[in-house]
Amino acid sequence: MPSRTIPQANNTGTRTATLYLAAATAIVLSVYYLPNYFFLEKATADHAATLLSLLGTDASVTVDGQAVLLSGVRIVKDCTGIQAMAVFLGLLLPIPGAPWRRKGLTILLVVALVYVANLARIALEFWLLRNGILPWSLAHYPLSLLLGVSGVAFLVLVTDRLMPEFGGFLARLFQRGVERQ
Repeated sequence: MPSRTIPQANNTGTRTATLYLAAATAIVLSVYYLPNYFFLEKATADHAATLLSLLGTDASVTVDGQAVLLSGVRIVKDCTGIQAMAVFLGLLLPIPGAPWRRKGLTILLVVALVYVANLARIALEFWLLRNGILPWSLAHYPLSLLLGVSGVAFLVLVTDRLMPEFGGFLARLFQRGVERQ
């Protein structure tokens, strides 16, 4: 009876992909769900208010218990950009073969870019709203989605440029999956 063994290369690829996905998922979920991000909500509101003031738009930050308000609009965890930061941490930390120093520098740059881009997004939404250009229903969701998707695409390109192992590893995983079909 012929043996139905899986070639070693495919087994190794499957194991690598499984370990990578497990590590990435654990990192993303831990970073996003475990900490209390009140400090980040407050920092986001404070920095957005400063940026708005620099643009000539009055904005104030108030704290009511565990709620942070930017000119009456509540800033929650989703407003901080922590989702994108968590996903990039999850994708980058378990990449095999990349030097830790380069991983660390790439992660620091990506987190900083996410934070700054997020502040710019919040300031733009408030400015559009305050100047009567867009209603909240358009300034908040569709515009945020468009800016978020564009920003993440840009960050993927930046990340691949700074850490080529990122794109190379993900391309190899995808290629192995396509070859099996």
